[in-house]
Amino acid sequence: MQAKHISAPNKSCSDPDFAGLLGKEHAKVKRLVGEGICDHYLVFTNRKYSGGADEKYMKDLLALGVASASIIGVERLHLALDDYPDIRGTLPNLLDPSPFRFNPDDLAEVIGALHSYTKDDGDSAFESAFDFEKLKMPLKNKLNDVSDEYYKQVIVAQSMPHFDRVAQFLQNPRNGEFAALYHDAADELKQKIIVKRAQFGAFDDIFLFMYEQIQQKRDVLKGKRRLISIVLHYMYFNCDIGIKQLEENADVVHADA
Repeated sequence: MQAKHISAPNKSCSDPDFAGLLGKEHAKVKRLVGEGICDHYLVFTNRKYSGGADEKYMKDLLALGVASASIIGVERLHLALDDYPDIRGTLPNLLDPSPFRFNPDDLAEVIGALHSYTKDDGDSAFESAFDFEKLKMPLKNKLNDVSDEYYKQVIVAQSMPHFDRVAQFLQNPRNGEFAALYHDAADELKQKIIVKRAQFGAFDDIFLFMYEQIQQKRDVLKGKRRLISIVLHYMYFNCDIGIKQLEENADVVHADA
């Protein structure tokens, strides 16, 4: 069992330096296996851990002779602390490793109601009236450090087609209670992002962090998780979160205007 801690934020197990760190342990692991005192190899790290990196790491480690090998990344550590809060009290450092904490319950409730709202309207629920060719947000993206790749491939391609429906849902008087929950959550996130912004790299990482925190409501959001990113991206697009300037309002052109 080993721990690989790094002080720099936003590091990943997919980074070459992590592969190098594991590689340096191979000789030691092989020796311990040969001595009969290492059957299982477990690594804890505060880096992000994607499943794509798992295959090669596991193949290399198992080739050393261990019966099993596992890498526990920061996401699983956060989930463990959330699922078993008593663990936190046993730690020598009681500081929360997360950049910030927020209550995902309100947004989970909004997402559940939004899902029902769109489901009731059938296939037409996600037709958008935004003219994407006329949407220009380079200034906002530059101010917030949203990468072009993330903006085009994730926000524009996957989330923007649903923004009109989100707006209709929030503006419907019958959904006033959910709109209030949405704005409460957006206000909380906006303030915490401002205070903790330096702990993140690109704003892309903030989107990922918020998504991971909200999706922990696994049972409530079953079958609805795609709406998490849509709602978060709508918040950003609608200037509920992120740095904005007055000039940005002129960048949004609605197709039915």
